Amino acid sequence: MSSEATLDQLRGAAEERDPERCQFLLKTLFMSLEFYLALAVVIERAQSFLETFETYYPDGQFARQILMQMVNTGTAPARLPPEALRDFEYPGAANYMKALADLAHALRPGPLPPRIGYLVSATVNAIMAELVEHYYGRRMRDWAIVRQDASSAAAQDIAFAFWTDAEVALLDTDHWLQVADSIEREARRQCR
Repeated sequence: MSSEATLDQLRGAAEERDPERCQFLLKTLFMSLEFYLALAVVIERAQSFLETFETYYPDGQFARQILMQMVNTGTAPARLPPEALRDFEYPGAANYMKALADLAHALRPGPLPPRIGYLVSATVNAIMAELVEHYYGRRMRDWAIVRQDASSAAAQDIAFAFWTDAEVALLDTDHWLQVADSIEREARRQCR
């Protein structure tokens, strides 16, 4: 299947909000790109949450430093700084740290398929950071319940309300469509 057809399928999966299909297609598309072009797509997505992260964690300049190192040198620190490993309580922050950790893993030497898997995971976590912050940032009481015991019936009901919320659905679809657009731009660069 051509990359254009796969991109169309990714856009369709985004519209249908099919996360497993989106991830499968994303991996397929990333495998067809040069690694650093795929990395550029993920870094763009990660940068979109950076200011929000820094608003809630003004001492979190390490996130910007890590992203700048990735952008400028194509490398990541051998280890994330200790402050990146703490418990981030604000909605979306832990997803964001997971995205940065996945990006760091993707930049380590090794076989390409696992590295691409980390890029996919980083993309998913960067998107989830934005969705979680958008929804729970205005519902901190619900966030506290979900954080306390995610397996409780109350937390399950809250999580369902989050995932089926109309604004979250639109934002989720929009972010995946933005990823598809970024991939399309990077694929054009690869063909030059």
